[in-house]
Amino acid sequence: MTVERFDLSGRRVVVTGGARGLGLGMGIGMAQAGAEVWALDILEDRFEAAREEAAEAGAAVEFFGCDVTDPGQVSEAAARCEDGAPLVLLNNAGIGERNPMERLYYEEWSKVLDVNLHGMFLCARAFGAVMVRQGKGSIINVASVYGFLGPDSRLYTFNEGGPSSPAYCASKGGVLALTRSLAAGWARQGVRVNSISPGMFVTDQTADIIDEAGRAAIIGRTPMARFGRPDDLAGAAIFLASDASSFITGHNLVIDGGWSIW
Repeated sequence: MTVERFDLSGRRVVVTGGARGLGLGMGIGMAQAGAEVWALDILEDRFEAAREEAAEAGAAVEFFGCDVTDPGQVSEAAARCEDGAPLVLLNNAGIGERNPMERLYYEEWSKVLDVNLHGMFLCARAFGAVMVRQGKGSIINVASVYGFLGPDSRLYTFNEGGPSSPAYCASKGGVLALTRSLAAGWARQGVRVNSISPGMFVTDQTADIIDEAGRAAIIGRTPMARFGRPDDLAGAAIFLASDASSFITGHNLVIDGGWSIW
């Protein structure tokens, strides 16, 4: 085993939800590993700032507008990848909800499932079809520890009492099941499908849902006694995208500083 097995040179990595947060961080890491990175997002007003952030890290990332819940837009993005370049899909786009179960409107539930699960299906189907035709490829679905653990609502400022984030949790549990199903179905076509489950990470999207007491409680409950950093996910994504993981499929890699072992 040599470090060259982790090299992504010559591969195209498509990152959904890649204009900010963990998606941008993983995209930058993939570019630093040699990949040509395409970031898809609906936040087109973020593209210039994200491009500058990538450049400051010495990485080149191309940004394209795409709504992962729109089958036409997803198909159009996948069609651009029919040029034969080895392909990796980092299926990352996702959102959460703020209302507890008793005040969770069907529209809010549906929106979370539409982005987090239906959007993941649409992207996996479209880009996976390209990979099947090529006879190779890697799909990395971003799940969550809350796909297999129940969240403690006492840690968060937006949800006192009651079930916490039922739509988010249901969608991420679905991501784990979708990953296993696709891995089994595409293994003989040379397409590997894995997932990563982040633990406690703070991004621009989530910074307002945890106060200082909540942060201290989370750190106190985490064996490694810190929050996750974008680099913690980038290394895992590079591994699953690269030849270093060539015999791994259907696996869920948990990146949580030990959160789930207690």
